[in-house]
Amino acid sequence: MIFDLFMLSFVIISRSRKTFNEADKIKYSRIWDGIVKMGDRRHAVMEADKLLYELMDKKGYKGTLGEKLKKAGPGFGNLNEVWSAHKLRNRLAHEMGAGLSEREAENALLSFKRAYRDLGLKL
Repeated sequence: MIFDLFMLSFVIISRSRKTFNEADKIKYSRIWDGIVKMGDRRHAVMEADKLLYELMDKKGYKGTLGEKLKKAGPGFGNLNEVWSAHKLRNRLAHEMGAGLSEREAENALLSFKRAYRDLGLKL
């Protein structure tokens, strides 16, 4: 019973969050296209993480990206993958000489893209 009330509250709150208008969709699609075309995969992962932060901010979530992910958690079909992608970004940003394989980069970018979709942005 309590779980059902929690889920109902979540659905109501989720639906009340802001949606992306057509101008937003065009803007963010262009940003995503630029990220995908980057030759430097390290930079691409970091930019994709920034884009997720901005999208969540636009949807009304506040705080650091970690705080936003905690608040929005159940709204993501791939929350663990999003967390992994974000942690990868943090490792790249904060560890000198942190390596990045092509596979890691592609998995992270795919996770970010799925997260954008879960937020209502179809790319």
